[in-house]
Order: sequence, then C-alpha cells, then structure tokens
Amino acid sequence: MMIVCMRLITAPLQGCLLVAAVIVGKKYFPYWSSVSFLENSLLFLAGMIAGVRLPDLDLVLPGFSHRSGITHSCLVPVLCWQFFLLPVAGGLALGMALHMASDVQPKAWTGGAIIKFPFLGGIGLLSPVWLIASVVGCVAILLEALSNSTLADRQLMLLTSLFFSGWYFVREEKKPLLPLMTMAFSLLLIHAVRDGSISMQEAWSYFFQ
Repeated sequence: MMIVCMRLITAPLQGCLLVAAVIVGKKYFPYWSSVSFLENSLLFLAGMIAGVRLPDLDLVLPGFSHRSGITHSCLVPVLCWQFFLLPVAGGLALGMALHMASDVQPKAWTGGAIIKFPFLGGIGLLSPVWLIASVVGCVAILLEALSNSTLADRQLMLLTSLFFSGWYFVREEKKPLLPLMTMAFSLLLIHAVRDGSISMQEAWSYFFQ
C-alpha cells in the first residue's frame, strides 16, 4: 500500500516542484531571459505530469472513495484556470483527460469502477457518462489554453502533448483504442460547438437528457 501511495503522490509532487522551479528561476536566475520562451511550455508539462496521476489521489485522501467524482472531473483544471494559471490548467486537463479516458473501459461497471460522491454514494451506470463529460470538459480547457498562447508556445505545447500522450499509451495504457476514441469524440464535439454546428444545449443532451 505504501508503494502505491508513493507512486500516486510522486507525479503531482513532481509537477508542483517543476512549477516552483519555474517561478524561482524567473525571479532569481540571472539568465532567465535566455530561456524565458520555455516558461509556458514548462508550466504546461508540469500540469501534465501532475494530472496523469491526480484523479487517483482519492485513494490516499481521507474521506474519499476510489473513483471519486471530485477527483475524476475537470474541477482542478477549472480552478487553475480561474486563478490565471492557464498553461498549468491546460497541462492538468490533458493529463487528467488521458487518465479518465482510460477509466472508461473497466472490466465491468461495478465496485471500484463506479463514480462516487461524498454523501451521495455511487452513481451506477451514469459513471461512464460522468467520465466522458469530464474528459470533454478537460479537452475544452486544453484547447482554451492552446488558443490563448502565442504561436511558438502553442507549437511547443502541441509537441509536448504528442510525446507525453505517446508515452502514456505505450507505458500506462495497453488498450488505447477506446480512450483514443473518447478523446477524438471530445475534440469533435468541442469543435462543433465552437464552429456553431451544434449549440451548448445540444451538446449537453449527449450526456444528460
């Protein structure tokens, strides 16, 4: 159990340390101006590193059940976004989206696969709906982070996303088809909303009638 806890905590801690290193470097490193073009990409990477394990922190947080609807949602990226940490929010959103897209394919929607909320308990067969809706929310935040970045930042973030996603599906997720389909569906749905092809109300109806 201790090894599992350390594995879950290590990635978010590494992400936080990278953010701290960027902040300290920006303030005290005398040659920061020569590497400042990497700032947003490093913050984005920090978010991805933290986000890929963050949903399963419910295993070590007091009062939380595994597959908590709080940690398995886009709440943390939204909070980062509200505090004007958009590159971190974008990275968190991608990492968490990859994790939750993989959670869409359990052996059965019972027990530990069910999304649970404090005081409310499990939501049963609505669990995949919650997870897919959360992935869509995370992908929307990711696209917002990319669209509000400079061209150079956007290119670096996309390159980082490509390598990180490739690593995730090679090392962490051995059955990538359904997670990739979930991510693709999210991208297409958000693009359709942005393009005006469908309204927010129609998009919402995909998940909750």
